[in-house]
Amino acid sequence: MDVEKYIQNIKNSKLNQYFQNNLLELNPFRNHKIENYKYAQLNKIDYNIAHKNIHSIDLNIKDNFHDIFKNAKTMEHVTLDHMQWTFNAPDSPIRLSSLIKDPVVHSFDLNNFNEEVCIIDLSNYLELNFIFDYSNNEKMSLIIIDSEINSNKSPRYLKFNIHEKANIEILQMSYNKENSLIFYEFNQNDSSNVNLTALQANNVQLRNEFYFNLASHCSTKISGTNFCNLGVNDNYSFIQHNKPDSSSKEVFKSIVDHGAITNFQGKIYVDKIAQKTDGYQMSRSLLLDDISKSNNKPELEIYADDVKCSHGSTISKIDQDHLYYFNSRGISSDLATKILKKAFIQEVLDSIENVSLKQISDKIVSSFL
Repeated sequence: MDVEKYIQNIKNSKLNQYFQNNLLELNPFRNHKIENYKYAQLNKIDYNIAHKNIHSIDLNIKDNFHDIFKNAKTMEHVTLDHMQWTFNAPDSPIRLSSLIKDPVVHSFDLNNFNEEVCIIDLSNYLELNFIFDYSNNEKMSLIIIDSEINSNKSPRYLKFNIHEKANIEILQMSYNKENSLIFYEFNQNDSSNVNLTALQANNVQLRNEFYFNLASHCSTKISGTNFCNLGVNDNYSFIQHNKPDSSSKEVFKSIVDHGAITNFQGKIYVDKIAQKTDGYQMSRSLLLDDISKSNNKPELEIYADDVKCSHGSTISKIDQDHLYYFNSRGISSDLATKILKKAFIQEVLDSIENVSLKQISDKIVSSFL
């Protein structure tokens, strides 16, 4: 990625300086030694290689958001206001790269969407930078599809402003992707709730970043799983508790085989005034062969003294005693392995509350497992 070329297209000198300070000096597209990208291997991405191993699967899930978005969105050029970084961490190079390549932000008020489930298929959009606002007390259900082998390969930036007492559930699905770099940002106001589930399958090179900024009495649940991947599957999360009495629960599970690599790096940050915080983070990986790799790096950074926070990580293989149990009852090893793989990720699937989203998640899991 020619970052310098895009920076030259930004005429505002203050923006230019911001990008110089925050992107060029910490550019994971050239230097994978940055701590948050230490396992990502973004320097090995070759956008010119056609990966023939990806097989197309149509889940028959159609976008119903495109038309109303086109008619009701607002647009504005990137300004210093969009550069405000409220996290106690370095700005994301993926976010900045997206803003540089398309220095226009497209905003939409999700309260204007009236159907039961909002479906956004990113392959239908040339826009790279989205800001969504939601303030309704009734829970909204949203599906974000990141698919299609040859669709837009540029980094994308999706920001959600969740207003006071608002409630939103999101199913994010990434599958059949050659390359994908997406940054998700959630800013939760007091007493808001977010339930995010990420399903990732049949991808070659994928990096998702999830940043959460929590106010008081907020609840955040993040559940993710990846399986049947072909290359490097990378997830990074940063959950920031800024005020008291909020909770977060995060569970990521990976099934790795055929020489694939899965990475999970997650940090829970608790500000000194964020007393009564309840934070939980767990990453688990199931290795099915001896040539695949799993890198898990959970972190806690806590400055308050009245909190309940924990994290953990496990990497294991399929228990041969379990296979023997199935074999002794006439079930083949192949079928038994499929059953055990589905059981391994069931905790993630159970985190989905909306019935329609559950049905769609079952469809994608059945298609690949």
